Amino acid sequence: MSQKKSSADKDKRKRRTCDEFNPKTVNKFGFSSSSHDNSPCSSSLNTTLTRERERKWFEMLKNWDHLMTSSYDKVRVRCRKGIPHSLRAAVWRALCGAANLQQKNPGMFEDLLRKESQWMVYIEKDLPRTYKLHELFAEEGGLGQTEMKKVLKAYSIYNPKVGYCQGMTSIAGILLMLMPAEQAFWCLVAIMNKYLPGYFSDGLLAVQLDGRVMESLVNDIDPKISAFLRRNDVQATFYAVEWFLCAYTRTLPWETVLRIWDMFLCEGVKVLIKTGVTLLMLAFSDKKVRDVCDSFDKALKYLKYRLPDQLLEEDFFVNELLSLHISEEQLKETHLAQLAKLQDIYR
Repeated sequence: MSQKKSSADKDKRKRRTCDEFNPKTVNKFGFSSSSHDNSPCSSSLNTTLTRERERKWFEMLKNWDHLMTSSYDKVRVRCRKGIPHSLRAAVWRALCGAANLQQKNPGMFEDLLRKESQWMVYIEKDLPRTYKLHELFAEEGGLGQTEMKKVLKAYSIYNPKVGYCQGMTSIAGILLMLMPAEQAFWCLVAIMNKYLPGYFSDGLLAVQLDGRVMESLVNDIDPKISAFLRRNDVQATFYAVEWFLCAYTRTLPWETVLRIWDMFLCEGVKVLIKTGVTLLMLAFSDKKVRDVCDSFDKALKYLKYRLPDQLLEEDFFVNELLSLHISEEQLKETHLAQLAKLQDIYR
């Protein structure tokens, strides 16, 4: 098993270092357009439709608390359609509750930054590795890395039981692309408390559990794919840790990532699980692909690095995700069943 993981890590490192940031070819999200990772797809929305959606969301934000208690289904539908990028920061802060947290804790962010963190050596080591192809983080010691250091330092002091874990840089980074450091910090707090409790704990037990839930759902939907994965020993451990810990920020094209996050911050971690199910279904539903990927290495490399771009395109991928027939009851039952199995293992 260790040899298989080493091989996958080597392939991953090779892919991550294939490009350098090029400031002359930056796309609308700030990434170098030469990037093979997270290169966005072109938007299909016209200006008129975009302005109309912005108007609707602006009106929703003015009555947010009432809307969430009386018309949550309406909010969910609109999040699934996609939040206008110009309002994403404000809506994400409202969805996760970060705006209220910041309002209730004035000055706390600056107070935390004045304290010492035992995690700084690890945080500073990871900063240059995160979003190297994004203009905000490309410069070593630049504004983006400085702001990320602040967010992660503050969180490590705010929640000493968790401290710092490598995947947090990806989550902090996507937030910093949209908002200032203090707002990003409170979003990180809200996300860790509300959506990802236990994800960054010792042993990553919550990640293991959600990986098992995802595998079980795939088996319910298409047993042939599940049998294929077992036959080639492609366990969730080898791919889902990065998926879940980084909330797909290092996996999908950037416009698709943003759409997933629109739904994730509205509906919760089940969106991350359904996204994983969608990826596995799109990757291996075709028997011809399963026949070609007839070993651990081939199957894992195809899943992680070689999926056709059209399968990951924003509208297509989101439509596939939303078409999954997974009920709330099925999710709950699967979660409880896999939790019992995991508890038996660690007894």
